[in-house]
Amino acid sequence: MSYPKDKDLATALQGSENERRRALQHFFENPRLLKWSLRYVQVQGGGEQDGKDIFEESFLVFERQIRTGHYRGESSLETFFHGIIRWQWLAFRRKNKPDANLENQPEMPSEDHSPEKILISEERRIILSGLMTQVGERCQKLIGLFQLNYTMREIRELQGYSSDQVAANEVHNCREKLKKLIHQRPEILEALKFRS
Repeated sequence: MSYPKDKDLATALQGSENERRRALQHFFENPRLLKWSLRYVQVQGGGEQDGKDIFEESFLVFERQIRTGHYRGESSLETFFHGIIRWQWLAFRRKNKPDANLENQPEMPSEDHSPEKILISEERRIILSGLMTQVGERCQKLIGLFQLNYTMREIRELQGYSSDQVAANEVHNCREKLKKLIHQRPEILEALKFRS
């Protein structure tokens, strides 16, 4: 089955199980996706196997993001997938290299590419990136997983918590910690409000 436009493919990815399976197969038959993933990870200091692992994890995140309506069609699906690859690589580096530099932290795929939005987005990224360093590595990981729409069950399994409720409590505590940091700095709060 062919999908002349990204919106056709995105619609199929939100359809029945059979429609989703066919659409995913169609999308990931594009050889550029794996090549881009491998090249990106290798340029960032990873190996070929790292690139394949990141690609597979990103595949799962991509499917969930589309199915849950987080793709709004303002960028191409390929660009959206590239953003997920970048985010997954960052999460991988944090897990395996706790001292990974947060200055290169990508945002979850942004779909508005106007120059003003890009500048505002970069300013927000810098502000939030600085705040994230203050919440600690555990909270950075939890907030990152939460932003990627991982379920509490998935977070529990990844982090080794005893129950979904414990995972939910930990995520909530970390988000509150970040909010508290933001509210302690009125100038940051205003900047983030103004830019949103």
